[in-house]
Amino acid sequence: MRPLPEPRWKRRYHRIVPSIISSIRYHPEGVAPILESIPQIDESLKATEPFSPFSSLIRDMQETEFKRWGFVIYRSVYTEESQAQWESYIEFFKATVEDKLKHLELWTLLEPHLEWIIMENRETLNNASKEQVRDKFSQWVSERSDERDGAGAEDPLAVLLPRYRYCVYVD
Repeated sequence: MRPLPEPRWKRRYHRIVPSIISSIRYHPEGVAPILESIPQIDESLKATEPFSPFSSLIRDMQETEFKRWGFVIYRSVYTEESQAQWESYIEFFKATVEDKLKHLELWTLLEPHLEWIIMENRETLNNASKEQVRDKFSQWVSERSDERDGAGAEDPLAVLLPRYRYCVYVD
């Protein structure tokens, strides 16, 4: 795979280190940071220092029992030519997220909770429209459970988290 181009956000990065990143940097060697060992993110903290795009995710994970994150990705094209494109896209998508998290120094904190849900089914998703995928995603969300999705998934507030509000449609 060819190297990823440098994203625009890297060129404008403030270089001011938020306290959450400082707390991750100063963890004892060999001890991975966990959500409970970093400052609690709240609106006052967000207002006083620069913040990463992942601050809301971290705050939600700190305030609820639900810790998993990552999108549900639906594949809607199944041709011989599309298989290589699909594999390349998924690899690129995952690498881009990993690169951004590593750049923001959040990889060790968030990676243990990252879970991609890949929906592939030639019979039910081949040439599916956005509306059909939206319906399938809504059905998937309505069936959330602690058994399937992990502790805290049944919390009424969990349905407001990005994992249950947005999916990725790949056509």
